[in-house]
Amino acid sequence: MSDLIYRVEREDDITILTLMLDNVLLDENEELKETFAGFLDEGAKKILLDLSETSFISSIIIASLVFMMKRAKEAGGDLVLCGVRDKVAEVLRITNLDKVFEIFSEKEDALKKLKS
Repeated sequence: MSDLIYRVEREDDITILTLMLDNVLLDENEELKETFAGFLDEGAKKILLDLSETSFISSIIIASLVFMMKRAKEAGGDLVLCGVRDKVAEVLRITNLDKVFEIFSEKEDALKKLKS
């Protein structure tokens, strides 16, 4: 992988995955999905996907978001989104994923939800 496409942080029992996406290649997408699956395999149940540093999502990433949500639910976990920019929000709306994901404007609000 040539450029960093995500950053991982932990706050209490919450795993925060900040995506920094512009143009993702298939190999990078596979790495992202493997990283996410690894969190679940390690027992992570509360995952915050921060999209504040993502300006564009392709069909590859849309498929990955669906994969992540499905895997989180299968593992008994919770996955929420925050910091969704206008263009990304529009894609989520067009694909009806805005009805599938719980989306928060602010990271702090998403963290409060996951902590409750």
